[in-house]
Amino acid sequence: MNLSNVVVTEIYGGILLFVIAGIIIVLFINDFIRKRMVFACETALRDREKISQISVDNETADYLRRNNNHELHRIDEMISKKDDIIRYKLCLKKRSFDFYLRKQNLWNYKVVAIKMY
Repeated sequence: MNLSNVVVTEIYGGILLFVIAGIIIVLFINDFIRKRMVFACETALRDREKISQISVDNETADYLRRNNNHELHRIDEMISKKDDIIRYKLCLKKRSFDFYLRKQNLWNYKVVAIKMY
């Protein structure tokens, strides 16, 4: 192996290291944003009056008032965005919910509506 092959290998290795570090940083930021979205949904469930205001129907509001102390969890990671509203699918106990979120600033979200399936 001559010197030029070693230099090329070092350059490609350095580039590969930066690419892998970039991917790890992007995945970390993505996970942090999703945790902030779940935090906004959990915060909305703590306030019983807010539940009745943002739930789509009475059945959803009644179920959320009864079970608001349970933990939300992600199952299929379904997130879609239309205009400025983000639809985030979460589960509470055995029921599935669509949380409609609006981005307030870079890290904070506000729950606009909740729909139960």
